[in-house]
Amino acid sequence: MKLTNTLLSTGALVALGLGMTLTTTTVHADSVTSTAHESIYHLTTKDGWSNDLQTIAWNSKGNYYDLYFLHSKTSDDPNEAGDQNWYHTTTKDFVHFTPQNEAIKADGPEAPYTWTSAWTGTVLVNNGQIAGVPKGAQVAYFSGLEKHDGGSQNIWGAWSSDNGKTFSHVLNGASPVIDHSWNFTSHNKVDERDPSVVYWHGKMLMYVAEGNEIGVYQSHDGIHCSKADPHGASKVGMGTYLRGINTQDSTPVECPALRTMKMPNGKTKQVLFFGAKAPHAGQTTGTYYIVGHLDQNGLFAPETDAKRLDQGSDYYGANFSGSSNLAEASRAIKSMGWVGNWSYTANGIHNDESANSAFTKHLGSYSVARNLELGNDMSIKSTPIVGQGKEVKHYNSVSKDHPINGINASSNRPFTNGRDTNGTIYNLLDVPSLSVNKLYNLHFYNTKSSYRGRIYIDIWQGNDYVRLNYDPSNGLYNVKTRSGELDRGRNGQAASSYYYDGLLGNGNGYIADSGVKNQHSVDLKVLTDKNSVEFFFPNGQSYTVARFNTSQKQDFKIFTKDPTNGNKVDVTQANLSQN
Repeated sequence: MKLTNTLLSTGALVALGLGMTLTTTTVHADSVTSTAHESIYHLTTKDGWSNDLQTIAWNSKGNYYDLYFLHSKTSDDPNEAGDQNWYHTTTKDFVHFTPQNEAIKADGPEAPYTWTSAWTGTVLVNNGQIAGVPKGAQVAYFSGLEKHDGGSQNIWGAWSSDNGKTFSHVLNGASPVIDHSWNFTSHNKVDERDPSVVYWHGKMLMYVAEGNEIGVYQSHDGIHCSKADPHGASKVGMGTYLRGINTQDSTPVECPALRTMKMPNGKTKQVLFFGAKAPHAGQTTGTYYIVGHLDQNGLFAPETDAKRLDQGSDYYGANFSGSSNLAEASRAIKSMGWVGNWSYTANGIHNDESANSAFTKHLGSYSVARNLELGNDMSIKSTPIVGQGKEVKHYNSVSKDHPINGINASSNRPFTNGRDTNGTIYNLLDVPSLSVNKLYNLHFYNTKSSYRGRIYIDIWQGNDYVRLNYDPSNGLYNVKTRSGELDRGRNGQAASSYYYDGLLGNGNGYIADSGVKNQHSVDLKVLTDKNSVEFFFPNGQSYTVARFNTSQKQDFKIFTKDPTNGNKVDVTQANLSQN
């Protein structure tokens, strides 16, 4: 608690953001194709609403990656039955994406046990095991609401005859391959969703989110499923997948995914990724991973504690490349996540800071893709995949007498930008009215010794902000956010308060441990777009946060504490786009 209190003792910094030159105009996004909340270089749904990513699957015939994501016709009520389908796009470089198309319809064929909303699932290539499906064809397993029984959750399957573009051939006569009502499926008889399907030891395994458990099933033909452990419950419990974390109020688990990864020492491990939350551990909804192996029945056995894949509040519904055959290990896999949080993203987003406009009908962006590598210490390092950018600028540390382009490159300037409870704060960089689609490479160093003193990064769109307060001495950092567009939501101020107050309350946001401390110099990478900010630390930790302002301009500010009178920063920035 002492470290936390120290990191949060920066109340005076609120004044640092005053005097913004940016203003935003009221934008009314009345249609499902409005561009008000459309990202510039991040993947964004072409219309309506979107959230969970389904699969990142290599397409050997097309020599590209297939990406699938969960889509809704409108954000008015994204969970309304009959609204949800799958969208599809492809990419070769995770920077450029092809036009999107509907891959799975929201309503299944007329049959006794078909679906009325297609929810999250997975895509894999038939290796010859799946009955009635050509070898080499892509098969989608997906959850959804059953059409004729009031909306129970089940799992269905369908295969593609057009190389993964659409899935129109439904397995099992449109009946579920996993039914919530079976006596060995979900204990709560409610949750049966987000199947992750892999090949393992000559059979197929399916991991299914079932409330506070992950159900594990096996199949030899891809249609008929039974318990993976025939003599036990065949569940991976919360104490297993969230091992080492306070699990109070952590339900539900969602979006499990299994991959085999190879460490630099040549050893291979299974990695279980999943969505969850741990509020009593100070962690909001997010994406986690845990490293281990499968037991003789295919149930996950941990060898580490669970960790956040991204420490931020808005990296959820993530999915991954890598082989669906667990016998094949990957040195690196790719991941993308939905930039959103159910505690505020689905509760109505206005299109102006004063929250007077109608709610937007078009919302849904994804993070930049990341390369994930498993180290010998069984922790994952994340590296962003971005283009080279355009209009590259370098802000170099220069003499205090020659500041350039809005940069104050030396903390020895006679003026300061205020104080916090620990002393004077100096301005290193203050550039207004930049475009929002930026890549910043920040190199912090000290001309006399190791870099000491807090680093503050303030990013403003009008009066909305994302603010980082990082202490290089202990690795701890705090992220605070504010978005007027969340005011007066469908649930009043609840969503706005959650975004602003975070888990620490009183506008103090969230706290996390980067693990980067006591460094001679510090390199940070910051990716900004209209809908998101992503921080990357040099050890592969990341923090992703959503933002909701419609302005395409931002102010970017860097402040520092400077106990040695020698702190400096070199900045390289570039504009990123999909063009």
